[in-house]
Amino acid sequence: MSKSDDTKAQIMRAAVQQFTRLGYEGTAVRDIANTAGVNMGLIRYHFGHKADLYRDTLAYISTQYNEVCLAALEEARATGSPEEIIGSWLLAPIVAWQDDAVASGVEVLCFLNKMGYEDPELTRDVYESHYSYALQEWQDAIRAHFPSMQRGDWLWFLTSLRGMYFNIVAHNDFTLWGLPSISNREAAIRRLAADAVELLKITSGV
Repeated sequence: MSKSDDTKAQIMRAAVQQFTRLGYEGTAVRDIANTAGVNMGLIRYHFGHKADLYRDTLAYISTQYNEVCLAALEEARATGSPEEIIGSWLLAPIVAWQDDAVASGVEVLCFLNKMGYEDPELTRDVYESHYSYALQEWQDAIRAHFPSMQRGDWLWFLTSLRGMYFNIVAHNDFTLWGLPSISNREAAIRRLAADAVELLKITSGV
């Protein structure tokens, strides 16, 4: 990695931390510069405006996120188990993340969780080009096992699953409720995947 790449990674790492902690509107470019230990001119040189930095950072981490999750999904599909398919995507950023130069897998999940509360206009183009297609592949793999499920029930299931998942993954650092730490995230997520399958069976009448 070149010195320029090192600097960009340093800035994006600070951006992930600050955007996750304070949100897009609450974060000033100066906050990111101070966290990264660089001057604001370097941020403007590499990324331009704050919105560009946000979207470039999202695109960068989404690429690796998709890679690890899709690789895990491919292995899970071979088992024919809906529990493995659900768990594959949820666990991959935690157990299979490979490059921490910008963020760990858990930090990425916390950032993506926070992204869900931002103005869609800020994230829509990057979400559609770098993130949503892979997530849709995972959803299609699950639905193939429950073809009779109605769209409304499916959306309700996804919303519930997302909420429970991010409570397990993200609440230790970013909780609003002061929940106790979860000592074994992996075990908790595997239990969540098993419970999710039972819920899908009930909802879809399988």
